[in-house]
Amino acid sequence: MAPSNQLAPDALPPGFATIQQIVEGDHKTGIFINSMGVVIDVQEPRATKGSDWKSTMRIYDKSVEDNDESSLTVNIFLPQKDMPKPARGDFVIQKRGFGDISLLTHRESGIYLFTGSKIPRPPADASAAFSPSTSRVKRALNKVELAHIPFSYHGLDKTRIPTEFEFETRVIQSRNFKEKFSELKDLKDGTFYDLLVYIVRAYDSGDRMSLWVSDFTENQAFYHHEYKGPKTAVVQEGDPYGYQAKFSKDLPATSSWEGPFGKRSMQVTCYDSHAEAIRTSSEAGKGHWVMLKNVQVKYGQNGANLEGYLRGDRQYGESKVNMIPLNFHEDPETMDPRLYRALERKRAYERSLKAQKKQIDDAAAAGQKRKSDALAGEKPVSNAKLARREKRARQRSAQNAQNVQNAQNIQQPDTPISTQKMNPQVKCENHTKPTSSLSDILTKASADLDIDGEEVKLPMPFTNMNYRVNVRVTNFSPPDILQFAVPKKTSEYAVLEDDGDSDSSSGMDDEDMGNDSMSWEWRFALELEDSTPDIKQRERIWVVVDNQSAQCLVNLDATDLKRDVETLDLLRQRMFLLWGNLEENKHEQRQAAKKANQFRTGDPPPPDSSDNEGDGSNKGNADFDSKVSNLPFNCCIRQYGIKVREPDPTKADAGNNKRWERVYGLFGTKIVED
Repeated sequence: MAPSNQLAPDALPPGFATIQQIVEGDHKTGIFINSMGVVIDVQEPRATKGSDWKSTMRIYDKSVEDNDESSLTVNIFLPQKDMPKPARGDFVIQKRGFGDISLLTHRESGIYLFTGSKIPRPPADASAAFSPSTSRVKRALNKVELAHIPFSYHGLDKTRIPTEFEFETRVIQSRNFKEKFSELKDLKDGTFYDLLVYIVRAYDSGDRMSLWVSDFTENQAFYHHEYKGPKTAVVQEGDPYGYQAKFSKDLPATSSWEGPFGKRSMQVTCYDSHAEAIRTSSEAGKGHWVMLKNVQVKYGQNGANLEGYLRGDRQYGESKVNMIPLNFHEDPETMDPRLYRALERKRAYERSLKAQKKQIDDAAAAGQKRKSDALAGEKPVSNAKLARREKRARQRSAQNAQNVQNAQNIQQPDTPISTQKMNPQVKCENHTKPTSSLSDILTKASADLDIDGEEVKLPMPFTNMNYRVNVRVTNFSPPDILQFAVPKKTSEYAVLEDDGDSDSSSGMDDEDMGNDSMSWEWRFALELEDSTPDIKQRERIWVVVDNQSAQCLVNLDATDLKRDVETLDLLRQRMFLLWGNLEENKHEQRQAAKKANQFRTGDPPPPDSSDNEGDGSNKGNADFDSKVSNLPFNCCIRQYGIKVREPDPTKADAGNNKRWERVYGLFGTKIVED
């Protein structure tokens, strides 16, 4: 009799997850995943922008054998010579993959391939069926894993394995995946294409969606959009989340056309599930890149210009969606090279357009010098008005702070938090969930893994977790609320290799910020102090407030706050409800520091004692905290990881000279006004 602690051969080996657990998210996130299954589909390798090629295979196991729609996609990134070559029905073990619904391999991953027809029946192990693959394998499988393969393979319902003809047909189709793809410049009448395009405009016509798209190539059969000079900016009110801005009414193509100009854009009419997917997706509106598959291209009703049509797929049913949003923020090493080239074309077009507009503007300015001088003479009045409005806003906020303190008798920080009233004007999601302390959130997690039979505690750089906390705001960044909104345009080209040169960086000057194509997004951070009752040490944590979270928080759309005084005033009023008189105290602190600097005539002498300097600094911080009056509130924060550059290879746990860094972000929290 086997010892009681010996693993049964038909049991899943330690450290492995079933496919059902992986696709349903029933496993720990942020750690490497081991999986195994039988191959039912393979897409042959294709080149990426980097040195690695990409291949995809789908596998299934006992946990999903009764669900024909459920399988695990494994995306393999390796040099072409190291790619495994699985056949239908082969058994695959994948070690140290990464991801959630699908898996990605990396330099530490291993792919182990076993020929299905050679796998013996249990209790024999599968060593004889191991297929000598060119894939790089750094670790040999242990006896438990080899012994489990026959049990897993022969205990599986094989009806999901396609026939030889079906399998080879799919492989051939994947091999010819580029044949259907075309740039817009090469489109011809009466053909179906796959298109990678930028959505210039989107019109919702009820039963269909009409898109104007471009990949910044020219086609002589397209409609010609003329540049008619700068247009007057239109400010949209009553739509803080931009729902109306995503789609326009069904207007003519020439109405307020923002570009690209010339014959660079084509209209695509989308029906059925495609129209609904575009209508409901947050990543398929104006200003987004998408892949449109199986688009019919033919001459439109005017008989002069090519147009596209995206209808329901009869082969797969009308529920299939042939619109795939694309992410230009991903690693350029794994980015689709076609998207990379399209981004380069878009940037080149916008630089050329900028130069042409500058020539036109210079010519217009030369003929209106007197008018420009007159307008310039009015600037001091405008600046004075702006200063007066900001001063009145600060005075109102200070008065409101005093009123709130008098009416609600706010305790000072040295009063126990348990006696303080929670802020009724801040609401958050998941209010029924228990609260967490910041000390618990800041504690780094680790995972207990079994590696080749040995228990190993692996520190996790981050965990994907959501929390509800009781906190108060003690600081914010940037220090000036005018900088809470930033221009967004240049982030699109961050992946391009030469984006940091002088030419590309010139796109961020003040002149460009007034361009109609420039959009703005919220980006700031809040320092939060734990307000959980009856705790001794009150931890503090910085949380990022991204554009979507800020829209939810303040119910305002981001704009250029240096020019939009009305939005700035509303922002100040709503943030006051969150942080009380914090901004006024920071403003006074900055003014005092600025005034002190005016009396310095040179470098100050070194301090007599660094200890004395530290005491003074701490006293200043304590004095500042004692002046801040605000109420604690409930909010939701999330922990996640971002990739940052890391020159030390021993610390580059995210690969390619990058490491994971733990970050916290605000979400699901809203300021409500009376």
